Amino acid sequence: MKTNQEKIRNSTIKRTFRISTIEGVFAHVYGILVLNGNIFVTKLFLILGASPLHFSLLSAFAQFSAVFRPLGVAITHRLTQRKRTTIIVAGIGRFLTLFIGFSLLFHDPVNGIWFILILFLVSQGIQSIAGNIWIAWISDIIPTRIRGRFFSKRNQILLLVGLIVAYIVSFHVDLFEKNETSFKQLYLKLIGLQDYFLLQNQAKFLGGLFVAASLIGLFGLYFLNKQPEKSKYLKSSDSLRKIYSAPFRDKNFRLLLLFGVWWMMAVGIGSAFWGPFMLKKLNMSMFEIQIYGSLSTFAALLSYTFWGKFIDRFGNKTTMMICVFLGGVNPMLWLFMTAGNHSIIWFEAFSAGFMWSATGIVMTNFVLSIAKKRQEQVYSGLFGAITGLSMMTSTLLSGVFFPKTNNLLGFTLEPEQIVFAVGAVARWTAIIPLIFVQERAFRPLRELWINFFGYAKFKISQLRDFKY
Repeated sequence: MKTNQEKIRNSTIKRTFRISTIEGVFAHVYGILVLNGNIFVTKLFLILGASPLHFSLLSAFAQFSAVFRPLGVAITHRLTQRKRTTIIVAGIGRFLTLFIGFSLLFHDPVNGIWFILILFLVSQGIQSIAGNIWIAWISDIIPTRIRGRFFSKRNQILLLVGLIVAYIVSFHVDLFEKNETSFKQLYLKLIGLQDYFLLQNQAKFLGGLFVAASLIGLFGLYFLNKQPEKSKYLKSSDSLRKIYSAPFRDKNFRLLLLFGVWWMMAVGIGSAFWGPFMLKKLNMSMFEIQIYGSLSTFAALLSYTFWGKFIDRFGNKTTMMICVFLGGVNPMLWLFMTAGNHSIIWFEAFSAGFMWSATGIVMTNFVLSIAKKRQEQVYSGLFGAITGLSMMTSTLLSGVFFPKTNNLLGFTLEPEQIVFAVGAVARWTAIIPLIFVQERAFRPLRELWINFFGYAKFKISQLRDFKY
């Protein structure tokens, strides 16, 4: 029999999942349309004539924003509630992106690019603070034993909605391009906007898109206000200096941080060039890129349930070991792609979706799983800030030391492909610091293989015993 306290807690968890998912849909749609690093911002940068260094800065600033996460601790450590603060801080960050379209008013497009970069730096820095407060809010409600499944189920729904929205928007962005298909003409005739969907209007459409996306993000805060919260959090009597230094006295946190820095620096190598490479070197349309994203999303949707259960059973460390291996394989596949033959990209999309769905959960959940009780927020904030700064560094260096086209064993490699190869090797080496991280829920890979081969042996024996 469940006690009344257990029933209330289960009810709170269910309500948290429901409301968190609804609010998450609005936040995710906002993110895929307006946050830097997505394909729509990349498209606007291409229209404005951005250089490889600009793309590096675009990606790097997204990571640099993580440096502001620990400020969430400074804001809330004397508060007894987090909801109101989260909503206000997130609202300010999302409000700023309403003005991205102002970049089109500059006579010199380069000034418009810098305007966007600065706007993103401020906006995402503020939103990182809100994210840090939110993760502490959630971790106080959702028990460690089910967090893997909580995040996986929530992410499944967000990805599905985001996929649909991204398809619709990318289709309309492509309508401005010279693609005189019968379906396009029929659609334009049906909506009566043949004179609007012209190439010279594409940038203005993107500017309006960012306004609409920002309003969607702001409206999502209405639902965030309905999310359950503990009636009262314990105030911290410690000084900020003591609070911020506590995680660094934890040897296991230092080991996890070393891995996080190593891994994120590896991921940052070439991170700014995936989208531009597809658009410029592989000559893919926005719609084709959405197909690529769809396959990746479809793989993530299929695998989230598996990864959620897998993480809760075998731990974050074992899961991340698998991700490190796959994380190095995926960039290597890009070495075999050309504008005339890049069919392998569809397989890579599926593999990437499978890997990144697990990585996303682990990078959020791992630090929470090793954090001391009631110190989850500062552990998460510092981990995100330092690892984000690491990725920003390698992303910037990728743009500064952007190589030239090279020939290797008779193959012509584009500059981006050389960078991708370097990043792949760097990802594989991240297994070295990961080995030393300790986790209570960790179960070694050999146990995984024993279970797998035991299950396979059992199935084979069943086939042998089956009589026709």
